[in-house]
Amino acid sequence: MTKNRFILLAVVFSLAATGIALVAQAPAPSLTEDTLAGFTYRSLGPYRAGSWIADIAVPESPQKSHLYTFYVGVRYGGVWKTTNNGTTFQPVFDGQDVTGIGCLAIAPSNENIVWVGTGDAASVRVAYPGDGVYKSTDAGKTWQRMGLQDTYHIGRIVVHPTNPDIVYVAAMGHLWSPNEERGVFKTIDGGKTWKKVLFVNDKTGAIDLVINRRQPDTLYAAMYDVQRRPWRLIEGGQGSGIHKTTDGGKTWMRLAGGFPATPQGRIGLDIYQKNPNILYAVTENFAKRPPTENEATRDRARNLEPQPRNVGGEVYRTEDGGKTWRKMNAATDDVSSKAGYSFNQIRLDPNNDKRIIINCDSLLSSEDGGKTWTGLTWDSRNLFGKGFGDFRTMWIDPQNSDRWILGSDGGVHISYDAGKTCDHYSNIPGGEFYSITVDMEDPYRIYGGLQDHDSWRGPINGPAGRIGPEDWVTVGDNDGMYNRVDPTDSRWVYNTFQWGGHFRLDQKTRTRTSIVPTRAAGQPPLRWNWTPPLALSPFNSRILYTGAQVLFRSMDQGDHWEEISPDLTGNDASKISPPGSTVQYCTITTIAESPATPGVLWIGTDDGKVQVSRNHGANWTDVTAKIVAAGGPEHYAVTRVLASRTAAGTAYITKNGRRFDEFKPVVMRTTDFGATWTSLAANLPDRAIDVIVEDVKDADILFIGSNRGVHVSLDGGRRWTAMKGNMPTVPVTDLVIHPRERDLVVATYGRGLYVTNIGWLDEAKQGAFDKDAHFFRVKARPTPPAGAIGNFELYGDRQLIVPNDEGLNFEYYLKAKADGGTVKIAIADASGKDVRTIEGTGHAGMNRVAWDMTGARGRAVAPGEYTVTVQAGEKKMVQKAIVLPAGHRQ
Repeated sequence: MTKNRFILLAVVFSLAATGIALVAQAPAPSLTEDTLAGFTYRSLGPYRAGSWIADIAVPESPQKSHLYTFYVGVRYGGVWKTTNNGTTFQPVFDGQDVTGIGCLAIAPSNENIVWVGTGDAASVRVAYPGDGVYKSTDAGKTWQRMGLQDTYHIGRIVVHPTNPDIVYVAAMGHLWSPNEERGVFKTIDGGKTWKKVLFVNDKTGAIDLVINRRQPDTLYAAMYDVQRRPWRLIEGGQGSGIHKTTDGGKTWMRLAGGFPATPQGRIGLDIYQKNPNILYAVTENFAKRPPTENEATRDRARNLEPQPRNVGGEVYRTEDGGKTWRKMNAATDDVSSKAGYSFNQIRLDPNNDKRIIINCDSLLSSEDGGKTWTGLTWDSRNLFGKGFGDFRTMWIDPQNSDRWILGSDGGVHISYDAGKTCDHYSNIPGGEFYSITVDMEDPYRIYGGLQDHDSWRGPINGPAGRIGPEDWVTVGDNDGMYNRVDPTDSRWVYNTFQWGGHFRLDQKTRTRTSIVPTRAAGQPPLRWNWTPPLALSPFNSRILYTGAQVLFRSMDQGDHWEEISPDLTGNDASKISPPGSTVQYCTITTIAESPATPGVLWIGTDDGKVQVSRNHGANWTDVTAKIVAAGGPEHYAVTRVLASRTAAGTAYITKNGRRFDEFKPVVMRTTDFGATWTSLAANLPDRAIDVIVEDVKDADILFIGSNRGVHVSLDGGRRWTAMKGNMPTVPVTDLVIHPRERDLVVATYGRGLYVTNIGWLDEAKQGAFDKDAHFFRVKARPTPPAGAIGNFELYGDRQLIVPNDEGLNFEYYLKAKADGGTVKIAIADASGKDVRTIEGTGHAGMNRVAWDMTGARGRAVAPGEYTVTVQAGEKKMVQKAIVLPAGHRQ
């Protein structure tokens, strides 16, 4: 043996001893964002349910714009504009690399000047940050970021009534950690420079702001002392209160005069511009009061001593510009009864200071200045009764008090009779998904759980040649979370909803059965995550797994459950809330059974634990310390554990520090049951990761979903490329690859579902992008069905319809843009006869063109083999394409 060979072997054995995997280093394929420039997804919806609306802005003039133009800020779905009163909407903010939308504002003196404050300002458990404020001077066509990047969550923007260069921003700052860039900021040069004019402390931000338009140096700011921890919502601190300035922000005075001192929660403000000395404030008062007799009786029935209660939501009115305040609502009327921290916005009729609206689940309203209320309960509501609840924002036309536009968790609603009746716009593609799955029907169907909107099922292609609102149906209720479908018989669907709801649905009979696991009395209560995980065994689809702080297994579709683990979380008593609290912690978040070997089980928890069992749950090994040793932050939540299909000891995890305002990407793999771990973060940007999936054909092809999109790796995670394509920047919460079609289905938290076929990645891995041009293999498909029977042209332009994807897709790559920017695609039959010529795109990078399998006269072609020639300048590429008989598959 030569000396050099001996040294090489010594190095090999040394590396093996340290647990470093030896992987053949094949040349990295030239997959870049540029090569994927023409790559596309198909947006599927479902659109009918709508999505959380953060804000609405309407131009004050000219009259045509005031009547027909408005902007809608969708919490995680971008900014949308209509110029025809909502018949159609267009996205105007998709080119920005930011997810959350907090607020909108239009300069009163110039409709072309539009501001966007980024970052969800609702202080909720799913609150993605923004990166400052953006400004458009051409009515949304183009945007420029104007600073305040570290504010993260912006609650309100106020533009001076006559000078559009003077702008005030109410910024909440970091939600999960202290920081200095919060409070009220002011610019006098249109956003070129900013000055912080109101600051209380590093835990208190500004949540609301109103201006006296007659004396625009007078403003009122609502300051909110709130911090979230993964295990607590902490509010009611000393920083909460109302502040007033009369000199444009140079000096501020905290208002009292009857307005309660701390502890206060979120405060909402509105000013009556016809007499700006009149203001209203809504606040959640955390001061304690004795229980009522009914409350005391309920406590005693639960074997408790009567407990004090919070005073709750209150409405205050001032008629002297904040010097003195008077409580308006009765002591028994809690106007912040549902999640005041994420509601508590108050609006006045601009022409009637006694008409008050408070955004809540049922829309609270008073016609007498707050003395009496409707909508305190869902059954007592009398406004927007046919609208979806959880109203977040509201605009009342100052020129016509009967015209109202509201945004709720169900989208945009409009009324022309002061809320007696309403219309719902379902034509903005929103939707906040938690988890998705697919069945094996043909065409296959996608199932997913939506925030606020139940669990849904929809087809990849609709029977009428398109996917319309009628094609989506609900398969579960409440806030939809996990859905799992029996792969051998899609009759059976299992789903969960918030804090431990579990159901089994028989899709044949449309009957639902509750299958919630329970434990014997006297044991510690079960702690369920907001999104209770659910998994089916890959070996027996009657076997289900779910987890609270322990792992449960059912052998009979959920009819009976057994605990197969001890408490697998950190079980830190200081971070565990009582049952029924709005935050539960030390819970299992993700479950996987190895597809390679039965009984190899993995779990992850929200407090950072990863544990594995190799014997069906009889024994468990905590591998968290091994992950920490490899560089994985211990305190980050485990968002996904994925058991590889290739080997029982191989698994992947993703961990997410978003709830600490930390965005380091954590993606790791083990090949030895968790004894050692390797980071796969490689070249990933600082984005929090929620999910990882392994390709169903090639285990080296991996996909991750982050809080800003999808990335792909062709080499087992050594290098990643953003798969942005036509998808806007949006949080991606789940990914599924259909095992038969090899479609990648993407669940987003804001823009619904996207899908794309990933078969072309095989050739990309083999070097397709190293050529000057490449025409990818064409996937055979059957002749499409006839389509609609009868008249489906009943939607007008107010509904979003997705055309079916049933043709042959021609995908090709061009290193440089084609001459003239276009490409000729010629299709010939087996005899060489020309059948059809279509024009393709000539972008540099990926291109995708669909052929609907018809000839020049629009008639369907016969099944058989066809030759497709792509001509791009001097480059000519040829592939075979097969049209299968209807109903057949290759």
